[in-house]
Amino acid sequence: MWWLLPASSSALLASRPPLVPCSPPGFELHYAKLRELRAASGGSLLDVGQLTKAAPHLAHQLSHRVDFDVPRTRTAAALKFVRQPTALFIGAALAASARARMILPLPLGMADIAAALATAAFWIIQEWVIHDKLLHSASPWYGSTIHRWHHELPYYHVSMDGLSLAVVWFTTVAFLLLGVGTLTHTVAQCLSSLVTYTLCGGIYEAAHFLAHTRTPLPWPLDIWRRHHAQHHCVSDR
Repeated sequence: MWWLLPASSSALLASRPPLVPCSPPGFELHYAKLRELRAASGGSLLDVGQLTKAAPHLAHQLSHRVDFDVPRTRTAAALKFVRQPTALFIGAALAASARARMILPLPLGMADIAAALATAAFWIIQEWVIHDKLLHSASPWYGSTIHRWHHELPYYHVSMDGLSLAVVWFTTVAFLLLGVGTLTHTVAQCLSSLVTYTLCGGIYEAAHFLAHTRTPLPWPLDIWRRHHAQHHCVSDR
C-alpha cells in the first residue's frame, strides 16, 4: 500500500502546520512516540504492523484504546460497522424519524422532496466547513486537538465518531428542526429534513469507516479512499 503516497510526501509534510502538543490523557508518551515515527517515515505510518516492528510495546498499549482489527472483506466490514454503538444509534434515529414522518396524515409531496434536497446540500457544505475550517483550524482548540489524535494514529484503524458525540449532535438537530417545524407549521417537511440529515450522517460514518479499512471497493470509491489516505499521510489539507 506504499503506492498510495507520492514521492513528494516529505516536501508536502514540511508545509504542515505545527502539530498540537497534546495527547489523550494517559497516552502522552505514546502519542509523542507516534509523532516521532511519523516524522521519521515521512508521514507514511499506515498500519499497526509498522508500529509493532518499530515499537512493539507502544503498539500493545495503543491497542487498549484503538481497534486496529480492520476488516478485509465487504461482509466483515458490514458486520463490524453495524455492531458499532454509533452506527446502531444512527440507525435507530433514522428509523424513528422516518416513522414519525410516515404516521403524519399529510402525504409525502414536492415540499418533502425540496426539504430533503436542501438538507443534503446543507450537509455537504456543513461537513466541508467543519472539517476544513474547524477540525484543521490554524488556531488550536479542543475539536482540532481531538482530530489531530485521529491523524497521528496508523491509517488503518476502526474510525467512527463516538456515541456521546452522535447522541448530542443528532438530538440537538432534532430539537432544532422540530422547533422550527412547530413554529412555522411545517413539521412534516422538517421531519423529512431530519430523516435526510440523519441518513447523510449514517452515510458519512459508513464512508469514513470504510476509508480506514482494507475492504475491497469499486474503483470510484477506491480512488476516493486513496485521496483520503493521502490527506492523512501526505497533507492535512
